[in-house]
Amino acid sequence: MTLAPGIKELLELALTALINAPRVFARLEARPTPSPGASFLLALAWGALFFALNLMHAAVANPALLRAYAPWQIGAAAIFGLGAWTALYVLGSSFIYGLGRMLGRAGDFDRALLITALALTAAPALALSWWFPPAWAVPAVVASWMLACGLSALFKTDPWAARGVCAVLAAGVLALQYGAGMVVEKYSAAAQLAAVAAQAAPSANQIAELQRQLEEVRATAVDMSKVAPPQANESSLDLLRGPVGAEPHPTGMTPKQQLAQMSASGDAVNKSALAMLDSMGPLLSNPMITNSMTAPQKANFAELQKMISVLKTDLAANTITSPQEQQARMAKIQKLVMRMMSAGMTMPERKPSSAPGARK
Repeated sequence: MTLAPGIKELLELALTALINAPRVFARLEARPTPSPGASFLLALAWGALFFALNLMHAAVANPALLRAYAPWQIGAAAIFGLGAWTALYVLGSSFIYGLGRMLGRAGDFDRALLITALALTAAPALALSWWFPPAWAVPAVVASWMLACGLSALFKTDPWAARGVCAVLAAGVLALQYGAGMVVEKYSAAAQLAAVAAQAAPSANQIAELQRQLEEVRATAVDMSKVAPPQANESSLDLLRGPVGAEPHPTGMTPKQQLAQMSASGDAVNKSALAMLDSMGPLLSNPMITNSMTAPQKANFAELQKMISVLKTDLAANTITSPQEQQARMAKIQKLVMRMMSAGMTMPERKPSSAPGARK
């Protein structure tokens, strides 16, 4: 007696169906239908792999994303995601069952669960398409072909009728994918720009404060040198002590020692800020960011690039700027980012002349 395939064999058949779906469903047609539990485990395996691949991509593309959440929050999100995946799996199977009963002459709900679970093999391939953007349409096409083969073999539908219906479904899924990709690309640009401003502002303000303190220490050192000019018989140790009768500095350091220490701190902050700006270079020079921007957004982005470049040049040259000037510069950078984000909240309107079928 022929047995129904187990979960291990179903995994092998699912991977084979990606390249030869007709043969796989022909084999399944001649065997008993697997239990609903086996089909569910297969669908759950693809869901877990789908979410894991997306999480890996998010961690690589934005390393700070995972650090912003506690482990229990990530775990809760994963459980919620698998729950939603299960609900969509059941709804999709119900749709496939109704479609098969409408077009075919046989089949039951267990077979609909099996077809849907096998078609979900394309889900991890969809997650991998984040690394290979040109292949974004392949998973939907492969899944629709697997659905058509499954309906023809397990529900005895007319092959061309099944292919036509699944082609329409694939076109709808591709349209949704394309629209979602445009929205994500549009808002991710604004989010990345906000991250640029958020990273640049603290460093610039810290540098401005250090420069202000350095100026105060320099002024104190100059005043003390005027009060007690060095004598010919004074040693370098006397210069460090300050003028005769002067009160020792509350911190235990002379202004010259403070100046040296703060200069070293300023150099360290400068190097850290320059490293940060260098790491943001690929973001600011990535042409993909401006693809979905409007003309005003592109102008604002160009001005933002220029201001970040000036900030980087000043840091590299250790140029002294007043705290007021630094604050005004950072306020302008943040204003540009907020303007671009507010402009990004609405999609640009299409001109009548560019609508499909419009007369020229």
